[in-house]
Amino acid sequence: MNATIRPKWSKAPFLFISPFFLAYAVFGFYPMLYGFWLSLQKGTSDYSFAGFSNYIFVLKDAFFWKSMWNGTQLAFGSLFIILPIALSVALLLNRPNISSKKGFFATFFFTPNITSAVAVGIIFKLLLERDSGVLNHLLSFFGVDPIGWLKDPSWTMPALIILCTWKYLGINILYFLAGLQSVPKELIEAAKIDGARPMQRLWYIILPLVRPIMTFVVFSTLLGSYGMFGEAFILAGSGFGPENSLVFPTSYLYDQAFRRLDFTYSSALGYVFTILMLIIGIIQLKLFNVKNQGA
Repeated sequence: MNATIRPKWSKAPFLFISPFFLAYAVFGFYPMLYGFWLSLQKGTSDYSFAGFSNYIFVLKDAFFWKSMWNGTQLAFGSLFIILPIALSVALLLNRPNISSKKGFFATFFFTPNITSAVAVGIIFKLLLERDSGVLNHLLSFFGVDPIGWLKDPSWTMPALIILCTWKYLGINILYFLAGLQSVPKELIEAAKIDGARPMQRLWYIILPLVRPIMTFVVFSTLLGSYGMFGEAFILAGSGFGPENSLVFPTSYLYDQAFRRLDFTYSSALGYVFTILMLIIGIIQLKLFNVKNQGA
């Protein structure tokens, strides 16, 4: 008679993984629940239940939607300026005649990404000064009048996009370069033999095969644009810039929580912002057709 052998239950694996779950419960799950509870209250010290009134006020808050609009402008600037440049440079670095120096270029482009956001903000604030800034000095050689990059609300967003291009171009180049490594060289060679032009190879072979990494890069760019804080905060002089042109959802949340000490409203802001980011992420997945790509 064959007896079924049952594996002996061991506590060791659970003990090894328990530190992560304990840390997440203390620093992740509990703050999330407490933040949601705060969002349903009103007051600054003695809280009283307010239901979803904070959420309704967020949806009617013109200042919040102004911050979302600024995030949208930065997102479009990043998607149509930074990412195309990053992809172009990655394609160049992926060429066989440059592949031997790929490590040097990767280090060169990645270095700005590890620079502190505060340091980058301070440096660019000096570079973008209207009267003494280096950028305006260089533009003067081409007959361009001094531009109030940080004083004129129509120029603050271009100034921030210039900063983001310098700081985040390198990391996006590395992402695209990693994705290009997965493209079989045999397909490219076969397309060349068949007479496919470079743009045809890019559109019909390379881009479809790097769609997963493209999806990740685009979502990271959107999240970083709407979640912009440090660099914009420094450029704006610890404020929101001229005509609130440098206010973003995160800086507005910070202002409500740590300057106005309105933690209940800031909690509601955080949850509404999170829900909006989830909606944007779902729309992006639908547009990129990720489900079919992985099938």
